[in-house]
Amino acid sequence: MFCRMRFLLSVLLCFVLGVQMSLAQDIKEPDGNYSEFWTDITFGKALNDKWTVGGDAGLRAAFNNGNFKLFYIRPNINYKVLPFFNLTFGLGSFNTFSSDFSNVFEFRIYQDVNFRGPKLGPFNFIHRLRLEQRFFNFSADDIDNEFSFRGRYLIGTRTDKFGMGGEKNWTVYVSLEPFFPLGSGVTEILANNFRWDTALSYQVSENLRLELHYVLQTSEIFSNSDTRVLENIFRFRIFQKL
Repeated sequence: MFCRMRFLLSVLLCFVLGVQMSLAQDIKEPDGNYSEFWTDITFGKALNDKWTVGGDAGLRAAFNNGNFKLFYIRPNINYKVLPFFNLTFGLGSFNTFSSDFSNVFEFRIYQDVNFRGPKLGPFNFIHRLRLEQRFFNFSADDIDNEFSFRGRYLIGTRTDKFGMGGEKNWTVYVSLEPFFPLGSGVTEILANNFRWDTALSYQVSENLRLELHYVLQTSEIFSNSDTRVLENIFRFRIFQKL
């Protein structure tokens, strides 16, 4: 078991270094770096064997730039079409506060198509295609309210559970997610381009899971700009079934 775990962690480390090097080379502004901390809780309640209601809420902040903070809540409803295929509809409120720019209040509608598979050895793959309709309102009087579409595609994998000298409560998670603006850009702070995510998960109980993430993300300081930044994000997540 320890040999298997060492192998998984070695593969993960090589993947981390490869992605980090390729993303760092893509950054046009070498001094455009943000260090951030995100924390959030994801919750869900099964209504029956087909329908689930839930969502997530959290806080995001840049700790090398105290002028950027984001609070959000994002409820949703999910329908299981097949055991490996489900659909999600949700709403979101994202509130960004910055003393360097206008505060931004975003109302978001989104739809997901989620698919699980295939399973290759200890790796369980997942796919998520998301379409977002985004309504922006700015506190500054000289910026008009705006609307945009955005597409996102996430491909990820989660390992089978393994133990670290005890019960098999641990998993490793890795995902890649490009973002696709659909139509003209908007006046958005840190418009996302690409997100890479890796996490170590611990299953506390049947209904509670904790995860510690390292996220590497490229973003444009403003939409449609040539100035990109590299975001190094440390994220703590709680998953709770109700």
